Amino acid sequence: MTYRELLKQGVETLKNAGIREYDTDALELLLFLKNWTKTDFLLEREGTATEEERRKLSSWFLTRASRVPLQHITGEAWFYGRRFAVGPEVLIPRFDTEILVSEALGCMKNTDVSVLDLCTGSGCVAVTLKLEGGYRRVAASDLSPAALRTAEANAKALGAEVEFFESDLFGNIPGRFDMIVSNPPYISAEELQGLEPEVRLHDPEMALSGGPDGLLFYRRIAAESPAHLVKYGRILLETGAGQADAVSGLLSDAGFSGIRTIKDLAGLDRVVAGTYTGE
Repeated sequence: MTYRELLKQGVETLKNAGIREYDTDALELLLFLKNWTKTDFLLEREGTATEEERRKLSSWFLTRASRVPLQHITGEAWFYGRRFAVGPEVLIPRFDTEILVSEALGCMKNTDVSVLDLCTGSGCVAVTLKLEGGYRRVAASDLSPAALRTAEANAKALGAEVEFFESDLFGNIPGRFDMIVSNPPYISAEELQGLEPEVRLHDPEMALSGGPDGLLFYRRIAAESPAHLVKYGRILLETGAGQADAVSGLLSDAGFSGIRTIKDLAGLDRVVAGTYTGE
C-alpha cells in the first residue's frame, strides 16, 4: 500500500466517523508519523508504507475517529509558531488565544517589567510572552499539579525562564505585576454539555468550566487583581462569546479604566483589556 492509498483510507475512516476536518487530520497524522512536510508527502506519496507504518497509522485513524483530539494522539500542538507538548491534563492551545498574546505584547513593550499568566495550563501564553516580549519576570500559575508539570516541561524545552506556582489564582503568588493576562475557564454549565466530544470528553473540565454563567473566574480575577497590580498596570482577559460586556463591567467596578474589547479574526469579541487606576 502506498502512502497516498494509506492517506485515502484514513480520510474515508475519519469522514465516515463525522470528523469535521477529516482530510486535514488524516494528512496531519501521516505527516507526524513520517516527520514529513506537505512537500515531502507530494514527493514521496507513491512510496510503499511498511507493515508497521500501516498498523500504527490505521490505529491512529481509529483513535481519531473515536473523537480523541488530534493533539492527544501526536502529543503536541502549535502556538505562535512553536511546538508545545500537550495531553489530557491541559487545555489544547487554540489559535484564538494568540490574539490575547499579540495584544499583551502590543500594550507592554517595555521589557523591564513583570508579567503574570493565570490559569496557565500548557504554559503556552507565559512561555510565548517570555520569548517574544523578553520581559524581566514572567510568572504563571495553575491549580493543577499535572498541568504545571507540562507547562514547566514546555518552558524548559523552549528555553523560557518562567516562574511557576501551584496556586488557586493569586493565592500563592508573591508581589505585584505590571501586567496580568489570563485565559480562564469560561464555559457555562449549560454550554459545557453542548461542546464537541473532543473538548467535552478530553479537555480537563477544570480548564473549561466557568460556573453556572461562565463568569466565576472573571469575578474573582477582577476583584483580586488590584492587590497584585502596580498602579497603571494592565490586565488582559480572553473571553467567550457574549461575555465581553459583563467582563468589562466587572473590571470597571474594580477600578479599571480605559477598558476596551478586541475582536478576533472572525469579528467576535475575544479579549477585554484595561488599566488599573485605583489605589
